[in-house]
Amino acid sequence: MRESTEFLILDTIKKHSSIMPLFTAGYSYSKVIEWVRQLEKDGKICYNEMEQRMLSDVGLIRWETIKKKKNGFTILPLNSYKVKKIDIDEIYLP
Repeated sequence: MRESTEFLILDTIKKHSSIMPLFTAGYSYSKVIEWVRQLEKDGKICYNEMEQRMLSDVGLIRWETIKKKKNGFTILPLNSYKVKKIDIDEIYLP
């Protein structure tokens, strides 16, 4: 898993927000769940008494480390979904 993907998942869990942007960017549901399970095995994600995912102390330290190192991650679509940029003189016909 790339560091940017790890940060996005940790940040999503920290903010209690949705992981839907990862799906709309083209990442498969199974791959995202696999990454979350890996983070749980690494001890970066745990559950609270309400059975909600939250960052553990290790996960919070990792989140802060990545945030300091790289600022401004964005979710980019997979390469298979990218469209080649065309010149202004070209016509795009679907």
